[in-house]
This record gives sequence, C-alpha cells and structure tokens, in this order.
Amino acid sequence: MDSPLLCGILATEKLASRSVVVQQDPYCGMQELALAFLHFTFADETLKMIWSNCLALLVLHVARASSTPHRQVARDEDAMFTVERVKAFAPPTDLEKSNQVLNLRRTGASSDSSKDLMSPRAARLDAPLNPVENGAAYAIDVGLGNDTYSLIFDTGSSDLWVAETGVQCMNARGRRGPVGRCEFGPLFSGDFQDGEVEGQTFEILYGDGEFLVGTLGYEDVTVAGITIDHQKIASVSEGYWLGDGVTSGIIGFAYASLTSAYKGTKNVHYENFIDNAIDEGKTRPMFSVAIERSAGGGGGQVAFGGLPNVDFERNFTSTPLEVISFSRRPIARRKYTYYTITPDALVLEGEAKQTSFPVILDTGTTLAYLPPNIVEAINLAFDPPSLLVNGFWENDCNATAPEFAIDIAGTEFRISEQELLLNDELGYDWATGLCACGIQASPTQPYILGDTFLKNVVAVFDIGASEMRFAPHVDY
Repeated sequence: MDSPLLCGILATEKLASRSVVVQQDPYCGMQELALAFLHFTFADETLKMIWSNCLALLVLHVARASSTPHRQVARDEDAMFTVERVKAFAPPTDLEKSNQVLNLRRTGASSDSSKDLMSPRAARLDAPLNPVENGAAYAIDVGLGNDTYSLIFDTGSSDLWVAETGVQCMNARGRRGPVGRCEFGPLFSGDFQDGEVEGQTFEILYGDGEFLVGTLGYEDVTVAGITIDHQKIASVSEGYWLGDGVTSGIIGFAYASLTSAYKGTKNVHYENFIDNAIDEGKTRPMFSVAIERSAGGGGGQVAFGGLPNVDFERNFTSTPLEVISFSRRPIARRKYTYYTITPDALVLEGEAKQTSFPVILDTGTTLAYLPPNIVEAINLAFDPPSLLVNGFWENDCNATAPEFAIDIAGTEFRISEQELLLNDELGYDWATGLCACGIQASPTQPYILGDTFLKNVVAVFDIGASEMRFAPHVDY
C-alpha cells in the first residue's frame, strides 16, 4: 500500500539541544516530512512528542491515497508525473483456468475496518472521512511457516506485513494504548524462521495518518499452494492501525518499487512474493482477479498463472500496462509503481465525457476516484441528483443511477447500478441517512479505479506481457 520515497529527505538530530531539524525538498509532501520522524522518534520521549504533533498535522493534511498508502507529492508544473509503457519480458500468457486459486473474503465492512482506502480529497478541516472511506478489504489465507493468517490482498502495495505478538498500538497522536485498539487478527510470533534482516527497518505511513513500524526478516510464505522459501516480510511491532479483528496484515502484489524497507532514511527495495513466484517459475507471469458482490458482502477469487473459476464471458480486451514517473524525481529501481492504464474515455449516458488520463487499478480501494467535473456530472445524473456532503457525494438509498461505463481500448465496460450507489451496510451513512455513491472526485491525478470498477470485470494482470486484460463480469 505504499509508494517509494519520491522526495529527498534529510533528517538530522541536533544531539546537544535534543532538537530536530527536518530539511525537506520543496517538492515533498507532508507524508515525507512525517516519514522522516519515523526513523528516530520512538527512542526519545521529546521526539515522540514532536512526532505526535507532526502526525496530528499530517491527519489534517491528508491528501490522496488508497490501500493502498500513496505518499503525497507536490504536483506543480515542474514536478508533474509522466506515464510510460512498462517493458514486457514475456509473450502474452494463454488464458486458461488456473489450479492455483484462492477465495477472496470481504472483511472490515464498517467504520472500524482496516484503512485499505484513504481519502484522496484535498485536506479540509470540515470534511471528515465518510464511513465508506474506511474501506472494505478482501482477504486471502497466507501461510507463514507452519501458521496461516488472513491478510488483505492488495494490488496497490508491495509489502507483506503481519502484526506481531506484543504489538504496541497507538492512536493518531502516537499515544500508546492496549493491543485491542488496533483490532488485529491472530498475531505473528515475531520469530523469523530464516533470521532477521540486519540494519533495515519496516516503516510505512498511510494517507489517513495510520503508520506502522517493525522489523524485516525471512520466512517461508505459501499462497495458493505456491511456497517461496526465504521470503522477505515485515513483522510490525508498533503503530496506529484501525483493524477489523480478522486480518493480521497485508500482502501486496504491486511492483517492488513500492516496498517499504529502509536503511536509515534510504528506501531499500526488494523482491516481493509475486516477483519471486514468477522468477522461480512457480507460476506463469500473471495473476487474475474476480471481485464479486453478494448478499453476504462479497468475495471472489484471485488466481495465479491463469483465470479464476467463476462464470463469465471470455471476451477479453487488452491495454498496455504503464508506469508513473515524476519529472524531477526518478522512481526507484525499474521505475515501476502501480498497475496503471489509460482508458479511452469515461462514458455517461452514451456520451464520452473525458479521455486520456492514467488510472491506478487497486483492489485495496473501495471506490473509484475520477476527475471532479465528470464525477459531478455522474452524480447529478442520478434520479434524484446526488448531494455533496462535506465533499463526499451521497444520495437517497433508493435513487436510480445513470448508465456509466469505462471505455478501454474501444470496449465499454459498464458499471453496475449496485456499484454506482452503495446501498448496503458498507455504504450507509448513519449521520445523514443517505448512501454513498461509488464514484468520488479526486483533485489530482493519477486517478483510481477501485472495487467500484473491479466488481464488474475479470481483470488479468499480465506482468510478463506488460498488459492488462479485462472481460465483462457485471450480471451475476
């Protein structure tokens, strides 16, 4: 759920005066500033107080993020990102049903759930997160050594982390509290089978203020019958987290440049589970996802090396996988970041509204976040029109949604009315008596297609061929 350190940070501690000076590159955001404190905060009570204040400011300056935890980056004319095609290293994978399949389970469908979705709205003191923005995660079973844990499956991050026994939970201001405050599931022993990584720490900071700190080590990891020996993972020892009481951590499937290992203040990237599974030939270089809605809250499947075992029309459309890079700050090793595509258009009631902008595909984001002008048009096309409540679009839970689709490579992928208006327990806002709309505005690019979109397709992440493939999966 985290991007690489995009901005240069130099953090120095003046030992004589015990004061801290953080020299921040002018293109950095608040999250980079707070991240610098993570490297030396908890060893000193005075610094902890400074960190608490910094984190409090961070919560008020939350910009945009998803499960995904994207670091805030200043985006002016001199620091805008560019989008490039990812280089392929294999031909397109033949699409057939996989025998390496895991069921997805929706978890955390309440305001106390894991923050796999953070608000991408610009910071406003009068705009608290809507309950649905706390997210609904999809979890899979992951074996660590001889034990099995329920971990959030996330295509918008790269690390595998799990909370350890004795984890020190905190609130948003860094004040310590009981372990139950974090609401983790079963806890990891903290003893790595193959030893700890010397000289490195795990440090991650999310866009809503959640943060985690821990150690890195090597463990045998098994997912869908695929075992990677000596896989680098993180054991979380302290942090601020709003869990669901079921999941114990996250397993990320994005590119290695999003990993969150640090040696001092330097981001050290490493091969994650999906990288190693492909490199070791234990799966073909692709995975696919079918997230499904249901009366029980939803589920679906993730499949390795092939397609999930769900019923759908195998009429796939392909589009290139792309990488986001910033003009003044090259992005780490290989420059790969999130799984990104550029749709041809957004189509409202049969009319193309906007074209040619990149979007991130993220299973860890509940909603879709798109340009404000098209989002306003979509929400005003409801019957009755949606209302903007504290910067968040809501509507009567029985409203009629308009027809809306994403045009990808000439194929229009329709979004179901059930995703355009979330009139279940996840989308209901007890404060207003209204229901959340599935498409919300983001003030900046890149935009995000989360579960609002992914519940309407079977998505193939063909890493080897550097392409995404989609098939309709709407009416089920």
